[in-house]
Amino acid sequence: MTLQSTLVRFGGAARVGTLLAAGFTAADLRSALSSGRVIRVRKGWLANEDVSADVLRAVEFGGRIACLSAARHRGLWVPEADGRTHVSVPRHAGRVHGDRAHLVVHWQSVPWSARASVVEPVPSIIRDLLLCQIREDALTAIDSALHTGALTTASLRRVLATLPPGFASVLDEVDRHAESGLETYCRVRLTPLGVRIRSQVHIPAVGYVDLVLGDRLVIEADGREWHEGPNAFLADRSRDLALTRLGYIVIRVAYPHIVDEWQRVELAIRGMVERGEHLWSPRHVRAGLAR
Repeated sequence: MTLQSTLVRFGGAARVGTLLAAGFTAADLRSALSSGRVIRVRKGWLANEDVSADVLRAVEFGGRIACLSAARHRGLWVPEADGRTHVSVPRHAGRVHGDRAHLVVHWQSVPWSARASVVEPVPSIIRDLLLCQIREDALTAIDSALHTGALTTASLRRVLATLPPGFASVLDEVDRHAESGLETYCRVRLTPLGVRIRSQVHIPAVGYVDLVLGDRLVIEADGREWHEGPNAFLADRSRDLALTRLGYIVIRVAYPHIVDEWQRVELAIRGMVERGEHLWSPRHVRAGLAR
């Protein structure tokens, strides 16, 4: 295992003592420093030269990245960065380094090992998110962690058991089938309509769709990553045609609709639900479309 890969294993940065304990020599560290493969963050700490700005800030401050910053580092779905780094610091820490500009500090009651990763573990990330962020933003990350296997339902229960009783309902609000935070936002915001909502529903001859409200109202939440370019555009419209032929109604919403213009989206969907258009009608049943 190389020095760089070892640093990656610890989140991109580690104490010199940790690296020596891992089998590297002082000469190895000096060679890596002189070549520029690694950099000295502060006394006793080294990092890969391409380490993230969040990790650099956390190590310089004397902590490790937490909450939104750690969730993003571990590949969980979270809102776009606002330029601040969330950093966890043990409550028993004697002193921390640097100023707190552009930092959100999370004081941890449980001490952590000096050899631990500079990135908080997923259960700690989820706990911080629930306490620090608005509910729906935390739910996007929890759905993402459950979907990817980074978090189990049992682990989530243990996290919730450490929080006030009001957080117990989170178990009923998450859905491990959600494939993106955009789907989570839509599901959470549409739940008050009081209609059945299903995630990642398989429809024969079409494939999986993001959400189905009631019987036949399909909501497709188009993120930027998978729905840009002419091929993706054509594939999406082909799916819409197939769904329409089967009697489904399709509402396709993009990232800006969900993040910046949700009221427009909700008004359109609410109107369809109030008119009963999300349900199969007797006419659909006679035509053999109802499923």
